[in-house]
Amino acid sequence: MFDLAVLIVVGVALLLRLATLPVLVRAQTATRRRALAAAGVDASAGAPGGLGATIGEVAVGLLCAVGLQALMFAWFNHGFIMLRQHFYIDNARYLAIELHLARGVARIWYLVPFIGCLVLWLLLWYLTQRNLLTVGMPRQAWYSGPTQLRIVGLVALRAAIGVFLLPVGLIIAALLFQIVAVLVSRRPRTVGAEADQLPPPNPYAATVPPQGYVPTQYAPPAPQYAPPAPQYVPPAQPVQPPATPVPPAATPTPPLARHPLSPHEPRTIGGYQLLGRIGSGGMGTVYLAQRQGSATQVALKTINLELLNDAELLRRFQRESEVLAMVPGAYTARVLDAGVDAGRPYLAMELLDGRPLDAHLREQGPIRSPEALRALALALAVALSGVHRLGLVHRDLKPANIMLTTAGPRLLDFGIAAIVDGTRLTVTGGGPGTLTYMAPEQFGDERVGTAADVWAWACCVVCAAHGASPFAATSTGAVIRRIVDTGPEPAALAAVQAIDPALAAVVTQALAIDPAQRPADGAGLLAALTTQQAVPREPAAVHDQITRGWQTLAL
Repeated sequence: MFDLAVLIVVGVALLLRLATLPVLVRAQTATRRRALAAAGVDASAGAPGGLGATIGEVAVGLLCAVGLQALMFAWFNHGFIMLRQHFYIDNARYLAIELHLARGVARIWYLVPFIGCLVLWLLLWYLTQRNLLTVGMPRQAWYSGPTQLRIVGLVALRAAIGVFLLPVGLIIAALLFQIVAVLVSRRPRTVGAEADQLPPPNPYAATVPPQGYVPTQYAPPAPQYAPPAPQYVPPAQPVQPPATPVPPAATPTPPLARHPLSPHEPRTIGGYQLLGRIGSGGMGTVYLAQRQGSATQVALKTINLELLNDAELLRRFQRESEVLAMVPGAYTARVLDAGVDAGRPYLAMELLDGRPLDAHLREQGPIRSPEALRALALALAVALSGVHRLGLVHRDLKPANIMLTTAGPRLLDFGIAAIVDGTRLTVTGGGPGTLTYMAPEQFGDERVGTAADVWAWACCVVCAAHGASPFAATSTGAVIRRIVDTGPEPAALAAVQAIDPALAAVVTQALAIDPAQRPADGAGLLAALTTQQAVPREPAAVHDQITRGWQTLAL
């Protein structure tokens, strides 16, 4: 009867686990996504089911435990009596009675299988967690100190629960559940959608402002950081392009996309009247706003009310406003004002026309004009040179953060930028970025410097010419393998080569695995571009080429 009791418990547990397998898969996917978020990799907007999937898996386990315990109480024989009680060495007497064994032998037969099941259960749980955080995942997801401490603590907690609380029959059932879980965890699954294919909405992406838009008279807050001597200074006055190039017929840009304010939203923030909502995300909302008493309209970004108690989020928002105030205005979005209104921080930025590069690629396809592609590459290099000259690293350069305006490209979103010397943002726990635009060093423990932005610049140029990142793949693991091992997609590099061979040479150099073999920063990148393309290095000449080349792109 003892053998029959064990077989019944094993059979019922296995059937229940197989019947609830979809819940397990969703819970494991949610675990992987949370690990990607904690490691700083931008996985798309959380797991399917998110926290609900994890809670669902816990609920499945509890319901199965209650059902099995009720099943074991339904039979009155020595086998089920022993299985429905937690570990106690004197329970071996039921085994002695059932199998006609001496008391000492029965204790050994009771103790050894119990310890074996308990240890195997804990070992398989550990292996499941290791698979979830290593198979197709960045290195820091598993090897970070907090993760290791959490795993050790949970193993110890499970061991205590198994010895002192769980009935022996439920430990056998848990072992069956864990065998299935470890097998499922070995299969890599796509947990982050390709950022260049399904990007999050860019909060600064505003279309053409209403007629009458004039440059603001507000000055950005004075930076507290004294930059070193400049290596490249954009011209103070834009150089007027010659009148000879005739741009192609441009597609009319739609009017400014904004949504009416809901009743619970404020009507003013920090002296700005809110005219409508441009966009919103998990962190904050961007409004079309106008300074009271002024005709100038701005994009005003603020944190959602439910997140105002998040101290880390408030620090990130403050860091973004500080960084944006320091960044020079050539080919970057300007911050106009920043402050706090009734405990709610806000950031006012110039309202840009146009749309992000990723949206342009989806709607109009890759950029095939050599002049326009070269203008994009040069403008981004100029923007990075200004960023790097201040000792900053953007760390999240991607098509969604590149705005295509009528005056040229603009680099956006410095919310996760860091001072190069590490004093403003620690790297403990992972490095921010978007997977298909991250440099190889961002997956290791070494410090991420300006060369990582140079790598991301090359990925963006390739994406503009090809339509996707050169490291795009069908799964997270495949993307990482391409970045650190197999290299970029040859067809993607060939797209740049076919349009502009000189630009392709700089892109290839910027995608070197060793950061030391790439241009060191934005200034080095700009120098490489002007040398390869025989462009004068004077700021006015560079600006003139960007302006003329940009006129060939139909926005």
